[in-house]
Amino acid sequence: MPFLAYIYYITPFKNKCKGFEQIFSTLFVRVLILLSGLLEKTDCEAVLTVYNGCMENSSIEKFNVEKLTTQQEKQLNAIEAFIQDHLYDEGPVAVGVIRGAAGTGKSVILTELFKRLQHGARTQTGPYADTKNVFTVNHPELLKVYQELAAQQPNLKKKDYQRPTSIINQAHKTGQRYDAIVVDEGHLLLSKPEPYIKFYGDNQLSELMKIAKVVIVVFDFEQVMQSKAFWSPALLDRVTASATVQNFELDLQYRVHANQAVLDWLAALGRGELRPLPEDLGAYDLRIYDRAADLYEAIKQRNAEVGLSRVMATSGFKRLGNGDHAVYMDDFCLPWDEYDPQKTPWAERPESINEVGSIYTVQGFDLNYAGVILGPPFKYDKKQQRMWIDTDEVTHREIYKKSPHLQKAGEIAQMQSDVMLHAASILMTRGIEGLYLTAADDELRQALTTLQADWKRKNASMDEKI
Repeated sequence: MPFLAYIYYITPFKNKCKGFEQIFSTLFVRVLILLSGLLEKTDCEAVLTVYNGCMENSSIEKFNVEKLTTQQEKQLNAIEAFIQDHLYDEGPVAVGVIRGAAGTGKSVILTELFKRLQHGARTQTGPYADTKNVFTVNHPELLKVYQELAAQQPNLKKKDYQRPTSIINQAHKTGQRYDAIVVDEGHLLLSKPEPYIKFYGDNQLSELMKIAKVVIVVFDFEQVMQSKAFWSPALLDRVTASATVQNFELDLQYRVHANQAVLDWLAALGRGELRPLPEDLGAYDLRIYDRAADLYEAIKQRNAEVGLSRVMATSGFKRLGNGDHAVYMDDFCLPWDEYDPQKTPWAERPESINEVGSIYTVQGFDLNYAGVILGPPFKYDKKQQRMWIDTDEVTHREIYKKSPHLQKAGEIAQMQSDVMLHAASILMTRGIEGLYLTAADDELRQALTTLQADWKRKNASMDEKI
């Protein structure tokens, strides 16, 4: 068997992309393709199949797209105009707030924006010549992707991408100032002191504003996940009251390949509303399972076919008797994801198919197919026909720490419910091509599966009439 085919076929299927990256560099692949006339056709096809599969399922490639859409280019031009208007004026700090729901391409636009900023800064050309800029995200898995991206781009460096606390504390120590600070996932910025990680300010956005001429920050209030990073439109307005502010709205859905009726159904469920399934699901693969074990088998099959398909769950599963932290129901039992300092994001690691992901490992990322288990806190109210949150069953109590921005009992209760619904919504919108859903609570699971059964009966009846 020729050499390349041998390398391809001895690499385990589930690990082909990982093995391929370890064996071949991108440059070497291109050389092989150029020399394809010297190779057997099957070898070239094998190389291209693995290479293209790896690239399509790479977070770096999803963020660092070759070409923006016309709408994205228009939005980015407006953001750049705002930056250039305020880089050299003597007025207050300028804050550009990019608002957009999950999957609206926020990270794509920020990636291209920062590449343009640093190209000008490092090549000493254009409006960004001689500027000092930094990019920050308060999410360790996303930070890995951005730092890996920096290693592949000529005018980016790993040190350009840092956690916000590191930037803030270094500025306090050295007096460092920046022309532009770009903030992804601004809704994850701390909104209260957190001495455990050496942050002592009132909130991280205010501290970043103190050390920059321009701050560009992404906000999606439907992705606020815990009280120590609690943000609301009113709080954001108060924090930015002394700044020159401009809002930029992103409203096109780029991740979930579904029609508007399906998108509306997913959004409603994220608010606790159980609506009948849309009559037309289009090409989107929406399935509701009575058993998590069956859901897992389906996700494994999808992962074998197209890769980047994983099971995820919300909080609420108590530790097993031996102390292990796992997600379990019916015949299903897998360990939770664990933070790993390796560069590869959780969902792209082959072994993570045998784990259950969480918002801490998948927020901000795309999957091809998402399997989602709504944990025990998600209940069903038969009278209201709504999903509700039993906050007493939330096991990750860290998300409910006291916040100076929430004092009234009603506000606190609302926040405690909202952040769990946000978590569910985030997980349910990870899948590009499909969502496979179940729930640990018997009554909620029955309500969901009934929706699917009703949809099947209705469609079967329509097919008979046709």
